[in-house]
Order: sequence, then C-alpha cells, then structure tokens
Amino acid sequence: KKFNTLVLLNYSSELDDLLSWLQQLLAESLGKKGNGLLPIISQAPKDHHSLLQLYLDGPKDKVYYIFKTQNKYKIPINKNIIYKQLKIKKNSLDHVVDAQKKALTKIFKKKNIPFREIVIKNLKEETVGSLFSYFMLETVLVGDAINVNPYDQPAVEEIKILTNKYLN
Repeated sequence: KKFNTLVLLNYSSELDDLLSWLQQLLAESLGKKGNGLLPIISQAPKDHHSLLQLYLDGPKDKVYYIFKTQNKYKIPINKNIIYKQLKIKKNSLDHVVDAQKKALTKIFKKKNIPFREIVIKNLKEETVGSLFSYFMLETVLVGDAINVNPYDQPAVEEIKILTNKYLN
C-alpha cells in the first residue's frame, strides 16, 4: 500500500509492445475502488538522464521492474569516441547499456529501492506467451489481495456508454 507507481524500466526496444500491453493490463485490471498502481514505461537508459534523480532520491512510492533481453547481436559504436573520449574498452552499444543497468541495480540495492529484474534470454513466441500468462496470473492474484475484480472495467464502460450516446 505504500507504493503508488510501478516503473517498467525497458532496456530493450524489442519489448516495447509487451510492456505497453503490461501497462494496460495493470492499469485496467487493478485501478479500481481507489486502489492500483500507476504503471509507467520508462525507456532506459534514455530516461537515466531525465528521470533517474527522481527515481533514486525522490519519494519512495515506486517499485521498479527492469526488463532486458540478451541480444545475440552487438551494435557497434564509433571506436574513436569510445577509446579516446570515454575510455571504454569494448565497442558495442549493448555493453554500454548493460553497464548502465548494472550500475542502476547496484544503487537500487544500496538504497533499498524495491525492484525486480527480468532478463529474457530468448525472445520467441513461447517466451512471450509465458510472460503473458505469468503477468495475467500475477495481476489476478494482486487483484484478489487488494479486493478488486481484475476482470471488469466499470469506469471505462461508463465512458463508452456516454461516448456512444454522443455519437448517436
């Protein structure tokens, strides 16, 4: 009950659609009777620049899910910039992103910020289906714990009925 926001930190752009679905599932299923978490998708590491200060030192009303795939490909980056300016030994963007994620999780632990890390080794249909099933089940269990029916959407239905009235 002390958490208001669920931040879905996305370190892999190929998970955009999955996390958009999860955001909708959580908001629609659990946002009832004054309950629920505000699920927001935070594009990492891009949002490190704009939101990380708030995440680390702002109100302690958020819980974090960190998502990352293990890519089999490595996106090369300009060696001149890497070696001369940043002094980074490896020259793939994935290496830089992994380092940023690793630093974030270490600081989360140090500051006792609650998080869950989900690393997807093989992004294929079976894996995505398993994730869908897992999050649907988790949502039903959380709904039961906070005494809301995760299967209806009464506030949304009210808007749909009134919208239909205005259209006719």
